[in-house]
Formats: sequence, structure tokens, C-alpha cells
Amino acid sequence: MRYIVFIIAIHSCVSGTSQASLTVDRMQATIGDQVQATIKTNLSNGREWINVKKIWPDSSAQFEIVSGPDTLQKDLSSMTVTWMIALFDTGFVRLPALALLIQNWDQVDTVYTNDVPIQVRPVEPDSTGLLPIKDIIRQPFNLLYYKKYIPHLIAVALIIFGLIYWWRRRKKEDVRELAPYVPLPHEWAFNALAELESKRLWQSGEIKEHYTLLTSVLREYLERRYGIHALEQTSDEILDQLRHQQLSPSLLHDIEQLLSVSDLIKFAKADPGIDIHAATIERVRNFVKQTMQVPSLITPATEKTNPDAPVE
Repeated sequence: MRYIVFIIAIHSCVSGTSQASLTVDRMQATIGDQVQATIKTNLSNGREWINVKKIWPDSSAQFEIVSGPDTLQKDLSSMTVTWMIALFDTGFVRLPALALLIQNWDQVDTVYTNDVPIQVRPVEPDSTGLLPIKDIIRQPFNLLYYKKYIPHLIAVALIIFGLIYWWRRRKKEDVRELAPYVPLPHEWAFNALAELESKRLWQSGEIKEHYTLLTSVLREYLERRYGIHALEQTSDEILDQLRHQQLSPSLLHDIEQLLSVSDLIKFAKADPGIDIHAATIERVRNFVKQTMQVPSLITPATEKTNPDAPVE
């Protein structure tokens, strides 16, 4: 009875072990040919072949893996995989025994294939032998051979002529960078007064803000017009400098009253009445009109008399 149990155990171990075989589609080939190598292994009982993509050696002087692996058959009991192999040596090229790593649950077993010898024949030379080297044949000159370059030559010529034309026009034109326009002092003052008037601050009760902006416009106009530091000086200092500008007594008196009223409203919080607010803007505008400096439109060249003109 115990002999029967022993035989059954041996049979179970043998039947449960994975086996692998390596075959090729032909045993003879010519150098440079490709043969198909096939590995078939038993994958029963849930076994898995884990190194199918890295089973062949990385380099060999006799053969090279061209393509693969390609799975031809994979079922619950077996797996068939093929590769295309190019042969680069003559004589007997032996495909080595390959190690298959078969995983069964947590255990990894190694199964080896058989090796396969392949007879590789060299390429036989032509029976007629090598022919002598022929003389060099000189082709006759043909202008039509260069017609394909004509569009390129025309394009290059057009580009060159275009660059020459652009360069000559560039030298003739006087390229001048226009400086940004700076308004004259009275132009700036008129625009600033119009903007301040449109705000109508005194109607909203912002009397102090109105006179602060009005004084700023007047001070900046004086600074632009006469070159004095009106924005940084007191009203008395401004009047002292204006006395050196040859202003008429009426203009000096007018500017003194404007600065005085503005100081009273800004610092003493005086309220001269709603009628005077609009009038102060007009007084500043009239002051600008009487003191503005208009550039002469007559150039020195036009002022010269024409010697050929008739004398009246």
C-alpha cells in the first residue's frame, strides 16, 4: 500500500512541474537569414511566466533578436511564444538553453529549455567571378539639367534687389524721432481750469477742495510761465518773485487777491459766498490770458525783405 502512495506522490510532483521546449522553423539557413524560434511551456495550475520579455541574452556575436516576443497561444495549460532571430555567423550557431522564471503563488521556479544548433551557410560567390571595373562615363553638359535651380536663383535675386532698394530709400529718408508734444503753459492752464470747472466742487459743498485745486493750477502756471518755484513757496514769496517779472500793478493786485482769498478759505475756513467761486476761476483764466506768451509764427527768414520787390 505504501508503494502505491509513493508512486502517486512522484507522479503528482512530475505532473505539477513546468516544462519548456525551444524549437526553430528550420535547422539550416544562410548567413543574414532570419529564423523563427518558438518556446512552449506548461503553465498549468495558475503558473505565470514572468521573464518572457527578457529571456534572451542582451548581446551575442552570432545572432540578434529582430522581433518578439509574439504570443501565439496562451491558455490555462500552455503558452507558445515566438521570436524572429537573424543569424550573423557561419557554421553551427547554437541557440543556448534559456532560463524561464515561472511564478507559482509566492514561489519562483527556474525551468531551462533545450539548446538548438542551426547550420548557417555562407553566401556563395557568383560562379562567373568578379567583372572588371568599368570606365567612368562622362555625361555631356546639358543646360536643362540646371533648370530646377532657376526658381531658387530668381528668389535670391529678388531678395538681393529688395534689400538694395530698401537700403537706398533708408539712406535718402531722414528718419527723425518726434519728441512728445509739451503743451505751452497757457494751454495747460486752460485745460486744467476747464477740467476743474466741470467738477463743480463748490456746488457739492467741497469748497476747500475747489480752492486747493484752483491754487495748484495757478501756482503751476506761474512756475511753468516764469520759472519760479511757486509750488514750494508761500503766497508772499510768490508775490516777491512776481514783482521782478515786470507785471503791471493791476495784475499784481489781482494775483495777490486770488492768493489771499484762497488762503483764507483753505486755512481760515472762510466762506466768501457762492457767487465768488465761479468768479475766481474766471479771474485766474483772465490772468492767464493777459500773461500768456504766444510763440511768434513769423520766422527770421520771412522777416527779411525781398530786394527785388518794388518800393512803394
